[in-house]
Amino acid sequence: MPELPEVETIVRDLEHRLKNKKLTGIKSLDKKVFRLTAAEAKKIIGQPVRSVERRAKMIIINLGRDNLLIHLKMTGQLVYKSKAAIIAGGHPIKLERQDLPNKFTRVIFKFSDQSALYFNDVRRFAWVKLASAAELASLKGKLGAEPLGSDFTLDYLKKVLARKRKTTIKQALIDQKFISGIGNIYADESLFAARIKPMRRAGSLEPNEVKKLWQAIPKILRLAIKHRGTSFSDYVDARGQAGNFIKYLKVYGRAGQPCQGCAGLVKKIKLGGRGTHWCDECQK
Repeated sequence: MPELPEVETIVRDLEHRLKNKKLTGIKSLDKKVFRLTAAEAKKIIGQPVRSVERRAKMIIINLGRDNLLIHLKMTGQLVYKSKAAIIAGGHPIKLERQDLPNKFTRVIFKFSDQSALYFNDVRRFAWVKLASAAELASLKGKLGAEPLGSDFTLDYLKKVLARKRKTTIKQALIDQKFISGIGNIYADESLFAARIKPMRRAGSLEPNEVKKLWQAIPKILRLAIKHRGTSFSDYVDARGQAGNFIKYLKVYGRAGQPCQGCAGLVKKIKLGGRGTHWCDECQK
């Protein structure tokens, strides 16, 4: 599943291409993925795209009065097609220009310049929702602070860890109710950067360790965004390119390989059902 840096990369690229274009048509091909009434469709057709934003791992296409919310989950893909280009972000379903729509296409959004945005999903876990400004505000309110936002202060992190003191620090970091957008990859990498073992209880961290973690999280996320995210077999960015932060990973996906910080080996266990990576020598 794409995490904050991958979604942010897609959002920045789509913002450039969709902003100020009018939505002229919507075709839902799968009611499980996106159910839209005739009245709802009529209400949003003709509205211009004001912005494309991100909240946690969710893509928000702002139309002014209403918002289209998109979550790619495991196998979702967005494909933008115009007369000049075709670009894809998310799950790398192989595409040729004539493949749109294809058997995985669930929703088609059409715009005033004859361009279109195709929402594809292989396993149908992803979703699209229509939300009013009030509904979006309510949804945002259920999510934790953005780790790149001004609300993510040292005091905020201290309060989160105090509430989650009996939870492992790894599980505390990926709880979206407290911190938005961090998943397996960037939790493991942030904990390595802060030299903290992922299986430690949140309440066991010393004040200096909490500060190091607070500093490490945005640093790792910004570096990942700079390199357009991490690319494994199931993710490319909105330009159809693989992110290259994978070159900078210190522990995630490197189980059994030499640690880049010492002479030890990177280890892996299941923690809360998630693959978790760390170095026994570097992390305490």
